[in-house]
Amino acid sequence: MIDSYAHATFDVMYVSENIPGPTEETLEGSDIARNFNSQLTHCCTCNDKCLQDCCECLKISGGANYTLIQNHTKGVYIMNRKNNVTCTYPVIECSELCRCSDNCGNRLVQKGPINSLYVKPSENKLKGLGLYTNTYIPKGSFICEYAGEVLTKSQAMSRYHYNEKHGRMNYIFCLNEHVAGKTTQMYIDPSSFGNIGRYINHSCEPNCEIVPVRFYYPLPRLAVFSLLDIQPESEITFDYGSDDINNCVSEVTRKLCYCSSNKCKGFMPYLPC
Repeated sequence: MIDSYAHATFDVMYVSENIPGPTEETLEGSDIARNFNSQLTHCCTCNDKCLQDCCECLKISGGANYTLIQNHTKGVYIMNRKNNVTCTYPVIECSELCRCSDNCGNRLVQKGPINSLYVKPSENKLKGLGLYTNTYIPKGSFICEYAGEVLTKSQAMSRYHYNEKHGRMNYIFCLNEHVAGKTTQMYIDPSSFGNIGRYINHSCEPNCEIVPVRFYYPLPRLAVFSLLDIQPESEITFDYGSDDINNCVSEVTRKLCYCSSNKCKGFMPYLPC
């Protein structure tokens, strides 16, 4: 993965992709370690560029994941929408086990973030730093990963409450995936080890979303895709998660939202349980 970005401070270690969190002698901790030491077993035997009728990766994905469009003078791959009334297909990219070329249209997230991103203070100073783009981004484009340490639930909740107690920023993201009637959760914390995605602020009316994308190993990557056309010098935002009241935190600890959108709900989302 090519990632030429870096942090401006020395208190955060730059990682271009997820890394395992601290060792935990639990079943969940063992699962995380095993997934990092595993590799997806399927692969395609395509000669060059993959076609959905014969590519094993695209068959699992329910069709082509990306479509090539012309953006000014260059081609750009954008996300396809394949949702239907019965299921939502996973996004599986071709990997190093596949025979297709590096120019295959099913290799996007693994090539790293776009090169137009920069970090600066948000227009609303209460939000702190934010992630911006200096070029136009078409709707459906991959922007970057939201990468950090993969934690167990107990580790995530412990860090969350520590951050609350000490007035620290909370970067923990919980991914909920629903498969075969079951819900699995993955917690990512880029507070100490993270990439450029850690600077993306929340918005109740975001211009991006998180899409789980898999390649190489079974754990999903949290890929940030644009929900609409994004103009130059715009801030990159996504919705941090559910705002449903649950038992993880009390209403007293809810933080004000400063997204300033017309659909602002007033408070930041909760960390899901």
